[in-house]
Amino acid sequence: MPRLTAIAAGAAVALVCATQADPARAQPANPDAPANPDAPADAPATPGAPVASAPPAAAAAAGENSTASDDEIGDQGISAQVGLAGGGRVTPGGARIAGHYLYQLAERDWFDGVAGFTFGSGSAACFRDRMDQRVCSHGLADGVGVEVSASIRRLFAPQGAFRPFARIGIGIGLAQFSDDDVAGLTVTLHGAGGLRVKVTPAIAVVAEGDLALGFGTFSRGIGLEPQIGFAVTAGAEFRLR
Repeated sequence: MPRLTAIAAGAAVALVCATQADPARAQPANPDAPANPDAPADAPATPGAPVASAPPAAAAAAGENSTASDDEIGDQGISAQVGLAGGGRVTPGGARIAGHYLYQLAERDWFDGVAGFTFGSGSAACFRDRMDQRVCSHGLADGVGVEVSASIRRLFAPQGAFRPFARIGIGIGLAQFSDDDVAGLTVTLHGAGGLRVKVTPAIAVVAEGDLALGFGTFSRGIGLEPQIGFAVTAGAEFRLR
């Protein structure tokens, strides 16, 4: 009997110990808890944040070309001018008509070929001096002359509406004084300057002054004589291309 009592007491003690086990083992895991608490959460996208865009394409090359000055002569051009020429002695003077052909050589330089015609009085003004030398003393507007010249024209930076230019060249021509039956061959150096004003992209108004210095050889025993003349002309210039 005491033995049965001891067995029953041991069974009761074992039952009490089983019911007092660690309650944390039976507690279920929290499904809302993050697997790694130290891991940062992803930053939410900001609704008003600007979207990065690539820089615009450089479309300025064509624009730079289109902004080039359109008041240039062009690759080729022609010009017609009228005015007055002054001479003296055996240099023809009178009304002047000139035609120019222009061909571009560089950014600011053009070949300028000129054909000029001078129409003055044919009055006689040659005589023999005390040394029996034939001398001519024509006035500013006497004689007839034709000349062709080749020169280089340079355009300078615009000054408001005006585009100044300078020209230098050499010419060869014929001069005649009909009432004295005197004619000669002339060679002259030209230095000129003027202004160019654009009217349309293809047309401009031109005005220039031209100084000519050289020499000529003349008939009727006159021989070698200096050539000193000037001309002031104005006209229109047309771009060909």
